[in-house]
Amino acid sequence: MVNKGERTKHLILEKSKQLFAKNGYDGTTISQIAKESKISEATIYKYFKSKLDVLITCVKPDIHDVSMNEDFSKYTIEELLKIYVEKRIKWVEKNRNQIEILISETLRHPELSEIFFQQIYRKTPIEEEIKLRMEAKETNFHLEIPILSLSMITTIISILNLQKNLTDNDPLHITDDTTNKMVQLVLFGLLGNKK
Repeated sequence: MVNKGERTKHLILEKSKQLFAKNGYDGTTISQIAKESKISEATIYKYFKSKLDVLITCVKPDIHDVSMNEDFSKYTIEELLKIYVEKRIKWVEKNRNQIEILISETLRHPELSEIFFQQIYRKTPIEEEIKLRMEAKETNFHLEIPILSLSMITTIISILNLQKNLTDNDPLHITDDTTNKMVQLVLFGLLGNKK
């Protein structure tokens, strides 16, 4: 059972993620976090030493994972890339605020660099399998996995933000149609025009 202190800390982090993702670190104050959390600033300082401590805790590795740990060797390269795109989209959707914070704030706050690399550049088993397939020349193009991963992540974030700007509401998910188009883009880019 979660105690009141843990619930309060979780609430502070959730509201902070939303504010940091929307306004950036410099555009967010402890006062705003307190107001959004419906608590006092003193309560925030009970759990965190500083605003920077709140920021770092917001992006620590409690980032939700989407299982990428099955045996991927049984899939064709086309199936593998389709699964990868779908899983990467789900991962970004679940962790969008944290990822946006990491991408926007890492350059200004070197303390986040290690967390950035742990979360964004870590290789998952599916990415290891894709790398093996690239090395086996099952694709027409060889791309470093960190670059593939970062490209996927930034593309997904960009699509979500574009949908938000076009529709004036914030979509929580990428549509199936857009997912299919992303899969085709990755397949065409890595496999070329296969007939």
